[in-house]
Amino acid sequence: MDSLLIVRLWAAAAWADGKMHPAEAAALRRLIDSTDGIDKQAALQLLDSADVDINEVKQLSTDAREGVYRAALGIVKLDGVVTDDERAFIARLRAAIELPEATLARIEAEAR
Repeated sequence: MDSLLIVRLWAAAAWADGKMHPAEAAALRRLIDSTDGIDKQAALQLLDSADVDINEVKQLSTDAREGVYRAALGIVKLDGVVTDDERAFIARLRAAIELPEATLARIEAEAR
């Protein structure tokens, strides 16, 4: 299901630096609470760890991939520090997401 995959990818972004900051956890909880049709219990387990194959993002529609990338750029900034591990995660996601360069550049400019 796309909704759970989106939640998993958000969680992976939050865990990219090896820890879940309270602000990241709060954002993830809001997403889980507002997403219909997912196993909430399974989704909440992502607050404890997230193991996601970045290439799963290719299963999503173009709009969903854009949303995941936009969200990931925001999530890694929620704790006020973007680590090298988070930058590496974003780079891997950017490569896997298969969006046009102009779209990626627009999303990145919006995230600044």
